[in-house]
Amino acid sequence: MKKNKKKQFSRQNLKAAAFRTFWNPELVSVIAFFALAAFSFWPLLVLVPTLIQGSFDRMIEINRLLLDSILFPLVAWLSVLALTAALFQTWHKNRSAFYVFRDNPVFLVFLALVLWMIIDIPFTNGVTNILLEGAGLKHESFFLHLEYFLCFFTLGLCLRNPRLKLWLLRGMAMISTVLASFAFYLYDHLQATPYYYDWRPRYAGIFTNINYYGYFLTVFIALLAGLLVETESRPWRCFYAAALALNTLVLSYNDTMGAWIGSLCACLFVVAACRIRDGRFRLWTFLPLAIFLVVMCAAGSVNGNLAKTLGRFVQDTATVVTSPDSPQAASAGSNRWMIWRNSMRLILENPVFGIGFEGVHVRVLAEVGNPRPHNEFMQYALFYGFPGGLLYLIGCVGVYVRAVRQRARLDAPTFAALTAAFGYLAGSFFGLTVYNTAPYFFIMLGLGYLWAEPEAEPDRPGKTKRLKRRLSL
Repeated sequence: MKKNKKKQFSRQNLKAAAFRTFWNPELVSVIAFFALAAFSFWPLLVLVPTLIQGSFDRMIEINRLLLDSILFPLVAWLSVLALTAALFQTWHKNRSAFYVFRDNPVFLVFLALVLWMIIDIPFTNGVTNILLEGAGLKHESFFLHLEYFLCFFTLGLCLRNPRLKLWLLRGMAMISTVLASFAFYLYDHLQATPYYYDWRPRYAGIFTNINYYGYFLTVFIALLAGLLVETESRPWRCFYAAALALNTLVLSYNDTMGAWIGSLCACLFVVAACRIRDGRFRLWTFLPLAIFLVVMCAAGSVNGNLAKTLGRFVQDTATVVTSPDSPQAASAGSNRWMIWRNSMRLILENPVFGIGFEGVHVRVLAEVGNPRPHNEFMQYALFYGFPGGLLYLIGCVGVYVRAVRQRARLDAPTFAALTAAFGYLAGSFFGLTVYNTAPYFFIMLGLGYLWAEPEAEPDRPGKTKRLKRRLSL
């Protein structure tokens, strides 16, 4: 009899412990931290065998296998677990999900965009092979586009423990610095076959294209700039400054103009955001901008990229302003002016639903001159019509409007994440989403969002009594 009571008591204790664990407010942050930390390790897991084998072709195979078969599914399942725990905690705190969403409209905006993306499919191209599997080196399926919003952005929202958030960002910054350390070695030793048409023997690291590495560098130069001005630890400050200089040096040789603009805008964002938050200019906030400009100018004087690229930029801008219809203007910005004009024409011809996600790969290539518009705001409008493009724009702007209104709540990791997302957004005016760089933007956007905690609803005695009875088992 005593043994049965002991077993029953043990089961009751285990059950009560399980309930308490699931309703622990830190559980959601812990799940989100491990999911995002696991994803952030992929560059190292690709870099090591790449250094050993020295094969560009093999690098791409490892890259896609790791992300498609392991990390993207892992992030998806862990995001489901984190959201389930968050919903249970909302119920436990006597709160209605309605009030949570009402006080956090950005989440609803992105949710509306996801629903519109799904609704858009039958009105454009239906279910195609490209929609299911992606196309080319960009390798984005429609499901991955959904995962950007539903998983990466959402997990960023769920990670609300400042200490875990800070260590995640520090870990990512260290990984970006390791990649930058090997960029010149890979430039000299990586071998490729002509099978992958986009490969050029330039500074692309473990990425398949210099532009993709440029997007990655933009995020982390911006992140390091934000962390540098916010940290109070001298050792970490020295690391952030050195890492910022190294990543900027690699960016100079990478020679991606959009990434240069995005990184510069991020350094200027740090100065302006600190001025808005603190009510005054601080000399310290100009340090990331000074490091960026000094390294870019010094490296540019050696490799000649700065003068050449800036000269081309000024000439292209003047040609577009004075003769927008000329053949010279069409080739401006590596043919971006022609791509933008043709993309805008297609958007105006299909304003409501656009011309569909990647199922129009062949049509866009024929009518635009490139499979993507090379402008992410335009990309959403082209794929999903003006409603899709507008929802994307409103969601991104909403994150920063919330930050301005609640700037007193900004801590160091949240400020740094907002800086990183801003740098990507500025550079994305000249770029496109890619499977191995776009997730970082959505992570940073989620980490930078200041989640509103609604007040508890009036007590519901029946529900409270049931909850107490469960926890007292």
